[in-house]
Amino acid sequence: MKLTKLIKLSSVFLALALTAAAFGCSEKKSESDSDNSDLINVSPRNITFEWQSLYEQKLNEFKSTDKFSETAANGLEESRFDLCDLDSNGTPELIISANNDHKTMCEVFTLSGGEVISVGEIGEYGSFTYYSDFGLIKNEYSGEGFVLGKFISFNGREFTESMTYSDNSGSAAKGAEIKHIINGQELSLPEYDEAMEMYRNAKSISLGRKYTFGTASMDYALHCSESWGAVLTPTEKELFKEQLMKNLNTALEAGKDAAFELCDLNNDDIPELIVSEGTGEEDGCKIYYISTNVLLELDGTYGYKGKFSLDNEQLVFYMTGSPYGNACWSLTDNDISSFNVSRSHMECGRRYILTEESINASMR
Repeated sequence: MKLTKLIKLSSVFLALALTAAAFGCSEKKSESDSDNSDLINVSPRNITFEWQSLYEQKLNEFKSTDKFSETAANGLEESRFDLCDLDSNGTPELIISANNDHKTMCEVFTLSGGEVISVGEIGEYGSFTYYSDFGLIKNEYSGEGFVLGKFISFNGREFTESMTYSDNSGSAAKGAEIKHIINGQELSLPEYDEAMEMYRNAKSISLGRKYTFGTASMDYALHCSESWGAVLTPTEKELFKEQLMKNLNTALEAGKDAAFELCDLNNDDIPELIVSEGTGEEDGCKIYYISTNVLLELDGTYGYKGKFSLDNEQLVFYMTGSPYGNACWSLTDNDISSFNVSRSHMECGRRYILTEESINASMR
């Protein structure tokens, strides 16, 4: 099989309506363009799971309701969804977000007995915070001088509270009686800080709004995104693991909130490795690809705040909202000079928090 990677770096700036106007692009071929005969790849679409067709039915069912919005309206973003294995049983949960309004919660579905069942709603702004190291969801409200929160676990059937906490230290200047409470028990400040320290230092990801409901983005989410570990060759897995461990060491030294994911940016059935450097304004993503048993890195960094978007229909990845300007790129030979975002797009870069455990889990 012949592997050719072509990248176009375009100074394309997207208007607020996501209509692009280009004023220049360049092309660069990969360093290696020879046969890669020792790698035998299987398309992720050849791997089937029971949940795929059932979740597709649920997504299409949601699209027929009045909760679904295909385009942005009244300042709110369109409906989106996500997939994540919240109880680590090998089957992802389906998370549906109607929009990004402050009061909008995510509805979470799981597979049980061959049926898709709703396990409840959670979050705000159409998303929620997930601590994958602990398998916990964070639900927190901050007011003037106080914070109320809880950590929630999912046991495969329902959400349960693992810990509640409250702290009104911010009201000290107003003469309030200061209390630090965990699970209903009042603690001293040192005791409270000790109990909360592991959570304050833990890394998290945001779930709920990764994929739009376009045909191509739904197809990729359901039939590719969760299947890479099943179709990568042992050589490919080892190459990705070695690189991720290097990135992990770099992130630890820099104290960065790094993350990563595998995503096929050019639809050749071999995923690219995307490593998010962090969530700060200066953080972008590194992109790596495999060619002839070698892992190569694209020059530069891509995206803003450690992520970028991919148009699954046109195979163009892009960033918007950056103070450095909006831009788009492609690993295909498609013309991107007049790129307009389709209804099929997804966020890339922060699927897994970069830890040794998540590296191994993603390659199973």
